[in-house]
Amino acid sequence: MSWPWSQLGLTGPSSLSQVRRAYAEKLKITHPEEDPEGFQRLHSAYQMASRMARQQERTGRTGPALFQAEAEEKHQEESRRPPQTEEQDFDFEELLQGEEPRRRPPQTEEQDFDFEELLQGEEPPRRASRGTTKDWDFERLFAEGEAERAEARRRRGEERRRAQEHARERERHRRREKQLAYEKERRTQSQQEQARWQNTETILHTIEMMYSARAAAENWQRFFQSSLFQHNKGSIDLIFGLEDFVSAHQDLDRCIQSALFLAYGFDKGVARPELRPLYQMLLPSWQAAGKEQRRKRLYQVGTVVGGILFVPLTVVLLTSGWLLLLLLFVVLVPFVLVKTCVKKCPLGRGKRADPGVIATILCLAAAAAVIFVPSLRERLDGSFRAQDLRTQVCGYMEEDYGVAFRSHYNKESPRFDNVFSPADAPDRLFLAGPDGDRGENSPGYTTNYPDMMVLWALEDFAGEQGLDEVDLVNRNQNLERWQTSGTYLIVLPPYGAGDTITALGERLEELAQKAWYQRKPPAFRVVLCSDQLAEGRLILQEYSSSQGAFDAETVRERYESSFGQSYCAQLIQECQLDRDFTKSDAEEIYTLANGGVAELRERTCCRVYGLDGQGRVAMEYYMPVDNADVKILYCVPGGFWENGGTQEQISFYQVVSRGSGLGALRLYYPWLP
Repeated sequence: MSWPWSQLGLTGPSSLSQVRRAYAEKLKITHPEEDPEGFQRLHSAYQMASRMARQQERTGRTGPALFQAEAEEKHQEESRRPPQTEEQDFDFEELLQGEEPRRRPPQTEEQDFDFEELLQGEEPPRRASRGTTKDWDFERLFAEGEAERAEARRRRGEERRRAQEHARERERHRRREKQLAYEKERRTQSQQEQARWQNTETILHTIEMMYSARAAAENWQRFFQSSLFQHNKGSIDLIFGLEDFVSAHQDLDRCIQSALFLAYGFDKGVARPELRPLYQMLLPSWQAAGKEQRRKRLYQVGTVVGGILFVPLTVVLLTSGWLLLLLLFVVLVPFVLVKTCVKKCPLGRGKRADPGVIATILCLAAAAAVIFVPSLRERLDGSFRAQDLRTQVCGYMEEDYGVAFRSHYNKESPRFDNVFSPADAPDRLFLAGPDGDRGENSPGYTTNYPDMMVLWALEDFAGEQGLDEVDLVNRNQNLERWQTSGTYLIVLPPYGAGDTITALGERLEELAQKAWYQRKPPAFRVVLCSDQLAEGRLILQEYSSSQGAFDAETVRERYESSFGQSYCAQLIQECQLDRDFTKSDAEEIYTLANGGVAELRERTCCRVYGLDGQGRVAMEYYMPVDNADVKILYCVPGGFWENGGTQEQISFYQVVSRGSGLGALRLYYPWLP
C-alpha cells in the first residue's frame, strides 16, 4: 500500500467521501499542537488523495498510475524538505469566482483548521504553498468560473423577460376589465333610464284611467302609496306630468289632491325646488280639507259629550222629582240628536256610523234602565249623593282657604271615607266632613286641616334643623297619618341649640300670620325637651297656642344657662353617681349644683358640683356636649386641681349601663398614686 493511501489508513485509491472519512478519523488522534510534523504529513496526504479522487470522477479512469508516481515524488520531496516556518496561502474561493486572489500575511505559527467541519466530513478550505501552486490548473478554473457567471446572467435575463411579459399581460387584462365595467355601467344606466321612463308613462296612464273611471278616493290613496308610485315619484318627468294633469283637471276631487299632497310629504315642507309648482297647485285643497276635518272632529266630540252628559242629567232630574221635565228631556233631546246625526252621517250608504249616534242610543238605553229599575236608581242616587257631599266640602274649603282640595273616598275601603288632601300635595292627608248647612255661624263642614298644617310646618322645621321627628306623641298613640294629638315634641341637645329656639319662635310667629291660621286658629302644644332618660324627658318649656306669642328669648336664656347642667344632674342621679362611688360603704348623698360650662381635655363640658353636708365641693362632674350616642362623664374629686392634679391623670374607669334602650355611660376618674 503506497502513499498517500497508507498515510490515511486506506488500502488503495478510494472515492472522495471515503478519503474525507479517513481524514476525519485520523484527525481525532493527530493534533497540530502535539505533533505538528505528523499533522503536516496527514494534511498533505489528504490533499493529494482528494485531488486524485476528484480527477478520477471527472475522467472516469480507474488507473491511478500517473497520480501515484506524482504522489510518490511529492512525498519524497516533502520528506527531504526542511520544515518551513511560514506558508503562503491563497483564497481559492476568490479564484473560482474569477477574482485575483489576495495574498495572506505570513504567519509565524501554522494556521489552525476548523476541526468541526472536518469531523462532519466536509473538506476544509484548501491552502497552497509556494512549492505546490504549480499543481493547479488556473486557466481551467477561470474558464469554469466565467462559464458559470455567463449561465447565471443568462438565467437572470430570462427571468426579467418573463417578469416583464407577465406585467404587460396583467396591464392588458386590467384595461380589458375596466373597459368591460364601463360598458356594463353604461348599459345599466340606459336600462334604468328606459325603465324609469316606462314607469312614468305607466303611472300617468293609470292616473288618466282612474280619473276617467271616477275611482273612489280610497283607490287613489292606495295607488299613491303603492311601491310603483313611491319608487318613481322623484322622477322629474313624472313631476312635470302631474303638474300638467292637475292644471288640466280643475274639477279634481279635493280628497284626491290631498292624497297626492301627502304622498309627496308636502305636509312637512318642500325639500326640492322642482316640487314647488306642484306644491302650490295642491296647497289650497289641503288647507280646505284640514278645515273640513276639524269641523267634523268638533261635531263628533260635541255629539259624544252630549250623549255622555245625558245619563247624569237624567239622574238629576229623576231624583229632583221633575217628572214632566224628565219626560221632555228623554223624548225630545234624543230625537233631536238622532235626527241631526242621521242627517250628517246617514246609515245604510256604505259609510260608518257616527259616534254621536252610537252614544245617543247607549244613553237612551241607560236612561231607560235607570227609570224602570228601582234598585239601580237607588244605588246611583246614593253614590251621587255621597260624591256630591264630598265635592261640596271641597268647594267650601276652597272658598275658605284658597286652595283646591280632593277627596280620597274609595268605595272598596271605608277607611278613606272622610280623608282629603290638597290637590297639589296628595301625600298630606287630613280629615273633613259635612256638618249642617253653610251659613254665617257655620262653615258647613268640620276638619282638622289647620291642626295638620301646624304638624306639617313643624315637621319641615325639624328637618331643616336636623332634629328628631316632632310627631312622637302621635306615633305612641298609634294615630293615622291624617290624625294628630296636637302635642309636638321638639327634642333639643343638652347644649348648643340656642339658634334653634330662636328659629322656632320665628316659625310660630310666621304661622300665626297665615290666612288658614286666622280662619280657624288651631289648638296645639309644643314641648321643648331632652331625649329619653330613665325617669322620662327633661322638660325645658311647654308652650300652648292659647298662651299667645312664644317668648323665644326667655326660653333661650334659660336653656343656655341651666339646661345642660340639669340634664347632666339627671344623668348622674339615674346612674346613682351622686355619692362617693370610690368607696363601697359610702352612704352620704351629694347635693348637685350648677357649675356652668368649662373646658376639659379640649372639649366643652357642662359642669355640675357634688356638695357634701357642709356645702363643700366633694366631687366635680364634667359631661361633654359633643357626644350623642355614648355619654361620657368625667368625675374629679374635690381639691384635685388645688393639689396639682392634671387632666392627663383622668383615665377610663368603667362603663355604666343606663337601662334598656338608653345606651351606656363611659365613666372617667383620676386614680391618684
